[in-house]
Order: sequence, then C-alpha cells, then structure tokens
Amino acid sequence: MPFIECHIKQGLSRERRERLMRDIIQITHDSIGSDPKIINVIIHEHPAENISISSRINGEEYKRSA
Repeated sequence: MPFIECHIKQGLSRERRERLMRDIIQITHDSIGSDPKIINVIIHEHPAENISISSRINGEEYKRSA
C-alpha cells in the first residue's frame, strides 16, 4: 500500500491541492500498478520562510557565519 508524502509551499488553492493528489495517485498507479483505492497521499504545506531550497534562505545564497 503506497503512502506518499508531498511537502510544498503554502498557497495552493483547494482545487490545485486536489488536482495534485489526483495526479500523484494516477502516476503511482501507472508506475507501479497499485490499485488507486490503496494509494495514500498526504500534502504538507509549509510557510515559505520555513523552506530552504538549494541552500538558499529567502531566495538568498547561503553565507557562512564568521
């Protein structure tokens, strides 16, 4: 039984979150053949200020403290 967690920045509309879940379920079904009835998806939304991507904090490159 696949259990998929997706971490995203806050701000998607309810419709976009539902579409994302449907797409994840469909792609998982297509990829590994699991019955969609047993595919579980959880979306975790995070405030942008709590996310660092590619060592960038608030869009700025990481700067090592002295």
